[in-house]
Amino acid sequence: MYKAQSTVSKMFKFVVLAAMLVATSLSIPTPSQAASVTCSTAACFTSALANAQPGDVITLAAGVTFTGNFVAAKNGTSSAKITIKGASSTNKPILNGGTTSSGYALYITGDYYDVRNVKITNAKKGIMLDHANNNWLEYLDVYNIGEEGVHFRDGSSNNVIKNSNVYDTGKLNPEYGEGVYVGSDVGKWGSYKKETNNNRISAVSFGPNVRAEHIDIKEGSSSTIVENCIFDGTGISGANYADSFIDVKGNNDIIRNNTGYRNGNSKIVDAFQVHERSSGWGQNAKFTGNTLYLDNATPYVVNADSGATATASNNTRSPSGNMYKGSVN
Repeated sequence: MYKAQSTVSKMFKFVVLAAMLVATSLSIPTPSQAASVTCSTAACFTSALANAQPGDVITLAAGVTFTGNFVAAKNGTSSAKITIKGASSTNKPILNGGTTSSGYALYITGDYYDVRNVKITNAKKGIMLDHANNNWLEYLDVYNIGEEGVHFRDGSSNNVIKNSNVYDTGKLNPEYGEGVYVGSDVGKWGSYKKETNNNRISAVSFGPNVRAEHIDIKEGSSSTIVENCIFDGTGISGANYADSFIDVKGNNDIIRNNTGYRNGNSKIVDAFQVHERSSGWGQNAKFTGNTLYLDNATPYVVNADSGATATASNNTRSPSGNMYKGSVN
């Protein structure tokens, strides 16, 4: 009986050893591990972006200026975003594009980024997103920009900008100095995907000196939400019809619980405008719970031009005066 047990034991050990040898002879890939890197130079940041993997955290040293045009092209995932964050919320690092006449300070073409506690400045366009989805931008300061501050373009959808400040845009070309720009003009649809949908602009402070509209929502885009924002109209230029806080040309957009101050700027002729820039667009905009300080009775709270449609409720203006014009129910 003892010999039989010993033989079985030896056979079992042999089988286990053989299995281990086979396993070690196979090439079994190890899953990549999320990395955490702190950068204090532009070269480090550029490298970290180029090598980013889902779940990576890139921390930018407090108060440091990173000069260049930085590209975030890798993709995170819904459960493992790529994080770009400043080390300090009170001494934010600065992404400096180098000049207001060309380039993007931060160019996002990947999905699932979380960008926070960073300043964006001195570029032709501050943050550009092309075919970039499910990105989160928060606690940003975007300023001293040649044209638009932040642009969701080329199908970029399901993105959020929140708890941020956008001011001093349009330094190079006031007519293109929007604070946040959603989508593309119909004349650009051959170059950029028009369906730039379900983006949210929340608790963003705009102005002073956003030279074009604070927010321009283009035809071809749908379901943009603008909520809890503050609009300081000082500096809106009137160039290229920049004469309102928000210009709505998409469909099914919601503008709610915002506060706007005209601040004596005669270039602002209405708080919000709705336009049918292309047939079938500029439809079903909803304005609710907004508070407007418009200096006098003349500017409308919502002006929907021919072909555009909107609904409005629970909006207030001070002083009392014109509320709605056009097809506004």
